[in-house]
Amino acid sequence: MMGFVSLIQNEWMKINSKRQSWFFYLFLITFVLLAGLIIFFFLKSLADNIGAADFTNYMNTAFGIFITIYMMVMGAQIITDEYRDGTIKQLLIRPAGRAAILGSKYVTLLLLLLATYAILYVFSLLLGTILFGVDNSGATPGSVLGGILYQLPGLVFFVTLSFFMAVVFKSLGLAISISIVANFIGGVLTGLLSKYEWSKFIIFANTDLTVYSKNTLISSGARPFKEGMTLGFSLTVIVVYVIVLYVLANWIFARRDVQ
Repeated sequence: MMGFVSLIQNEWMKINSKRQSWFFYLFLITFVLLAGLIIFFFLKSLADNIGAADFTNYMNTAFGIFITIYMMVMGAQIITDEYRDGTIKQLLIRPAGRAAILGSKYVTLLLLLLATYAILYVFSLLLGTILFGVDNSGATPGSVLGGILYQLPGLVFFVTLSFFMAVVFKSLGLAISISIVANFIGGVLTGLLSKYEWSKFIIFANTDLTVYSKNTLISSGARPFKEGMTLGFSLTVIVVYVIVLYVLANWIFARRDVQ
């Protein structure tokens, strides 16, 4: 167990030693700060009618797509960088075992996802409190956090997809491209197949869990893809797809020759 934790710590240090990680955190903080100042100084009508939680909710909506793309890039890069830097040989001949190595990379990605949303949530809430005060007549810190929790399972799938593609193709560009294209056209594909009852089992029909929230600030009034679909159903579909992708990635990684 301690060996696995050490692998995770090593992966965490490698990720946070990369410039793009700090650039992305700086990007988030800078643009949240700019958005807050623009609203405070130039959009007085809006500033007078929102509180810290409302501002945090706006930031989560505005930057959600950037976090999604960033996480898909990191999901692919955590694998492909090993091939690019020639360190894959050292990894695959370590006594820890290939399953443990791949598992540590995947767990590190999930921790990175949580950390990134935590940075966005905490900084937006603090800045919003300073600029707009605490007014819970609209959104509340709890409802914003709930909205993030509804988003996470679907994002975990796309991160896993990027991770899987990187294991299969060993190409950063290909893994990212396939994942981003899938993210953007998945909804269109599902819509085209919506006349079939089995379409509810397509992963893209289940990644948006916000539609199940009774809070309209989270769901925006959206409805599930098909009548009868529930939060439990969509979560189960996501979990099955994630497990299948991860098991396949582990199987491929375990049998790959060291060259």
